[in-house]
Amino acid sequence: MYSLKDSVEFIEEVRRVDESLQNARLNSIEIDRETQKITYNFICDRMVSEEVRDRLLKSVSQMTLPAFTEVSVVVKKIVSNDELIKNAIYRYLKDNFTSISIFLKPTDVISTCVGNTVKYVLRLTKDGVEYVNVNGTIRKLNEYLSKNFCSDFAGSTEVKELEETISLISEEVYQAELKKIEHRTIKVKDVVVIDDDTIGDVATYIEDATNGEVTLCGTITDIAERETKNGKPFFIIKIDDTTGKIGGVYFSKKGTLSRIKDLKIGDDIIARGSIGDYKGAQSLTYDKINRCTFPKDFVKKEKYKNKAPKHYKLVFPEPANTIKMNSVFDDLEIPEELLNNTYVVFDIETTGLDLMNNGITEIGAVKVVKGKIVEQFQTLIKPDYAISEDNMAITGITPEMVKDSPKIGSVIPDFMKFIEGSIIVAHNAEFDCKFIKRFAGAEEYDVNNKVLDTMEMTRKYLPFLKRADLATLAEHFGIIFHHHRALSDAYATAEAFIELMKIKAKS
Repeated sequence: MYSLKDSVEFIEEVRRVDESLQNARLNSIEIDRETQKITYNFICDRMVSEEVRDRLLKSVSQMTLPAFTEVSVVVKKIVSNDELIKNAIYRYLKDNFTSISIFLKPTDVISTCVGNTVKYVLRLTKDGVEYVNVNGTIRKLNEYLSKNFCSDFAGSTEVKELEETISLISEEVYQAELKKIEHRTIKVKDVVVIDDDTIGDVATYIEDATNGEVTLCGTITDIAERETKNGKPFFIIKIDDTTGKIGGVYFSKKGTLSRIKDLKIGDDIIARGSIGDYKGAQSLTYDKINRCTFPKDFVKKEKYKNKAPKHYKLVFPEPANTIKMNSVFDDLEIPEELLNNTYVVFDIETTGLDLMNNGITEIGAVKVVKGKIVEQFQTLIKPDYAISEDNMAITGITPEMVKDSPKIGSVIPDFMKFIEGSIIVAHNAEFDCKFIKRFAGAEEYDVNNKVLDTMEMTRKYLPFLKRADLATLAEHFGIIFHHHRALSDAYATAEAFIELMKIKAKS
């Protein structure tokens, strides 16, 4: 990816070319890798003559890496106009922030041009205003506008009351969207500026932080100064806000180096930065850091959790479709424990074994009521991860098979409905449950069902078996199934589970 060595210096050089370019902005850079051609797309609030365009081309060519064999410039005239800006703001929020813009109308964006500065106000619901303030939406919006208009931008928010004439459907949609943006926050005290007074005093729980831009706070648990190969100092800082821990890198700045050096273990900070993955773990790249006081009376709030929906919407259960085997324990009555509880026996197929770098490709589950399999639940899933050749060979599930299948986020609500009020069962349950809990958690569902593991039950009640894998267990009970497809495995596990429960009752 090509990036300018110093974008500020670059645009200053551009503006020095001619007075007509005083408010010029770099909108984008296009690179043709085959021809090694680079095109700079500028916007400007004034017409630019051919002579100025030629001088601009010469200037940017001198600042371009020699690897590019051809350089061109495009200058488009765009004048900051109230109506254009309001429309741009409205579209940007609608396209990128559905949750806060669900009740946003074009008239809720108020814009005023004062010289070269545009001031605007967003009239949002109370929840929307809180989200904007915590997640830096104004800053992102300003960056977007500055790339598309030749002005400086200053935005603010204003709470508006919801109209009383909202339809039931709109209210349901609105509540669903609000659940997606709910963030637990910590309000710190006594902020002392080191880097930037715009960080504010509200931070997201580390436990809730996901990849991307965040504001976090916490107590420093470790801090170490290091040097880059060029001798520039940087700091590795770890913090703990009692909900979670995270560490990362802060690259020093000339004006703040001495104040960062003064930080020590036990100090409280509030910081803005970006979270990414580093060697399989979350890591924070600190952008700005301020001192603060972490609230001594802080009590962690329970995170909002969705409840299982009232109705299935995408994946619907079907009547069980199985021929019951001849049980080696047919003479035993169904134990009371089986009669008095509902069980969901499930199995998943995945793109790989590593939890954080793989997805689910299939869920298969069956419901056991009064000791009998009565319903089945099955769907293929289109993962956000590549299916490895090894997994295709094992499961037979290919990218072509899942290309039109739903995403896991759409399936999870229906699966939560299917397991509601039941004890869940799986063979090697730790593996299957950790994947389900990861993706259910991403949709704000808490999988807190009691779990039984038929692998552990096999080791306990059939200790004479040489192995405790599903194939060996199925062979022992005379169960025939197509191994490594989720629904077939779920049926086999369920049949074995019923027999294991009968053995348990007689133990």
